[in-house]
Amino acid sequence: MLPCVLYIQWELTLQYSPSFWSQRFQDPAAVIANHIQLITAASDAARKEVPVECGVKYGPKEGQILDLFGGKSLPHDAPILVYIHGGYWQELSRDISAYCVVPQYQSGIRVIILGYDLAPRVKLSEIVEEIKEAAEYILNMAAKFGTRSLWFCGHSAGAQLVAMLLFSKWLDQLDDSVFRLLKGFVLISGVYDLTPLVSTYINNSLKLSSQEARSLSPLLLDITSPAVTKLRILVAVGDHDSPEFQRQSYEFAEKLRQHSQQVEYMTVAGVDHFDIVENLQQKDFILTKIIGVLMTG
Repeated sequence: MLPCVLYIQWELTLQYSPSFWSQRFQDPAAVIANHIQLITAASDAARKEVPVECGVKYGPKEGQILDLFGGKSLPHDAPILVYIHGGYWQELSRDISAYCVVPQYQSGIRVIILGYDLAPRVKLSEIVEEIKEAAEYILNMAAKFGTRSLWFCGHSAGAQLVAMLLFSKWLDQLDDSVFRLLKGFVLISGVYDLTPLVSTYINNSLKLSSQEARSLSPLLLDITSPAVTKLRILVAVGDHDSPEFQRQSYEFAEKLRQHSQQVEYMTVAGVDHFDIVENLQQKDFILTKIIGVLMTG
């Protein structure tokens, strides 16, 4: 077990400020600027190289939009990867989050880049509900395609949103013919206990109470769904992520392992909170290859 450390306020804020932990840049602002530049360029390239249906509505709200890459250019039963971006539920967008598309498409995988409404325009609890609506929409879409395998992948805040699907009653209410398409989750550098965020700048837009933060923390919720035992789950974190991000990932993986033997945990060497997903545009990146093997194996 990783050690639990008590932090004073500025140390706690630093632990949940990922740009301060990158070893590639001295200036945290440069980390963010480089990240935006790289993922924007890779997403633009994906839209030029891969057939895409943009702006598909999966719900009534403004941000409930997805982009489907691969479409009819792949066999009807091609696996589907659903990717949910991070940004502390208040930044980034699906428009610049298609950086993982090209190598997966080249491996015969359709990719859905999921958009959602952001804080402070909506509450985090509403975002969680949007993702549940998206999951149901996509599962039904996959059933119509005849898809043989569907995986959800989330980064940072997106990993929390994916993880919250495990605590949704609708998962157990799905028809078996639809549920069997859902094979697993890939959770990358996620935040699974939101209570430390309440006293930080991150909460300025989220406006979470301590009680709300607990209710939206996968690490603190009871796992009651038998669906967990049927899904493969990979929890990954960068070895240059902050100690708190690493601790949360490890502890959430251990929590899941109490309910399932299909949970894997990995620390990805040589990467931080940002290039762990920036590198998903590279076909030879270890995490790119693992996702491909999980989905097609």
